[in-house]
Amino acid sequence: MNAKHILSASAVAVMALGLTGCDDTNPPIGMSTETIRAEAYCDKPGLTAPLRQTYILIDAKVVKKAELGPEFAERNTFMRDLGLAFTNPALALASGLSDPRERITVLLVPADGSPAQTVFTGCIPGLSADEEAAARAGNSGFAEYFTGDALSAMAKDADQFQLAVVGGLANAAKSGVETPEPQTGPIAASSLFSAIRASRGVLEPPKGTLARYVIVTNLSAASFEDPESTDTPHTQGRDAGFKAGGDFGLSDVMIVQPEGTPPKGKEFLEGFFLAQGGRLVSYSSGKAAAGGRAPSTVRYFEGEAAYPGRSERVTLRIAEDGRGNLTSSWLTMLGGINKPIPLTGQISCSSPTICTISSDDKGFAQAWSPQPGGEPEFANDLPFGGMRNFSFAIQGKDLKGEASDPMVQIGNDDAKSAIAITATER
Repeated sequence: MNAKHILSASAVAVMALGLTGCDDTNPPIGMSTETIRAEAYCDKPGLTAPLRQTYILIDAKVVKKAELGPEFAERNTFMRDLGLAFTNPALALASGLSDPRERITVLLVPADGSPAQTVFTGCIPGLSADEEAAARAGNSGFAEYFTGDALSAMAKDADQFQLAVVGGLANAAKSGVETPEPQTGPIAASSLFSAIRASRGVLEPPKGTLARYVIVTNLSAASFEDPESTDTPHTQGRDAGFKAGGDFGLSDVMIVQPEGTPPKGKEFLEGFFLAQGGRLVSYSSGKAAAGGRAPSTVRYFEGEAAYPGRSERVTLRIAEDGRGNLTSSWLTMLGGINKPIPLTGQISCSSPTICTISSDDKGFAQAWSPQPGGEPEFANDLPFGGMRNFSFAIQGKDLKGEASDPMVQIGNDDAKSAIAITATER
């Protein structure tokens, strides 16, 4: 592309998420409501509480009915192995799929669209690599976890935790189906997402923590975009997401299907979740694909973007993974319809209050283009006109920076290709 896109003063960045308020209702008749809890590691003295918790939402249509434990293990190997991939400390912590002491909540999503029912909740026994190193170095705050008895107890706790997870999954299987079946029809109107929207009350993390949603379902027979529409699948997905009116709360979303079922409609789903404040970070069959790591720090900012001729209100969530990468980070343009944009890139801090942040090559505001990942597209109705880059500096409670792109011209000034962003920590 040779010509610059001119971002005019009349371009108004408007779009926003619809939010739905839903109340819990009584569970469907015949569904087991027993919740197994394993919370001994949820509030360990001297250890930092994780900043993320994970909700594993299991579509009842993919669970094979089983009344007894041995029958569950035989009929639902995929479900058991998936649950343990997130909760077995030896696997989940080493791979980075979960964090030490991260709360994992498993819910069964009824086939009739009613609210999901919690079957298990608990926090993974374990220490981070830094905590283990500190303990072995004699740090008094951690040393108690590294006596011989404590190590042995932690290993036993890990075994018991996995048994509790499997017990919760076995309870869910009592309300499963004899023959699993996929979701069918338009995905936005499916019983799966109707139930998830109806479950908002049990899917909101406590204040100060972030959520990650793992949706276990089979979408191989669902319908996504309308082939007769001239809009791209991503645009159709966004439109469907706005109409659905859900709220994923600026969270990472993973979809895992049973082995042998092909993932379909990815571009549609990316738009569908984006319009509802979610980022589809992985979509796989058989096993969970790696997503972003849990945050080690999270900061929140409010401010404005200096559009030509006016200012637009913005909020930012800056979270890092402890390895120099942004994770679960967002910039949201506020208006009649909000436009949340995932922030991906690197962060470098010389102190807890002095940091520099830069974007990677994932496209930034191109997340709202008709076809993210393809040839870049620029338009006045895209946030920041579709700019692909950002950079910020944090000093104390102040954040200053810009969104930029050499292919976007600001107003009539062909030398200006950036929009200033200023914000203050809230």
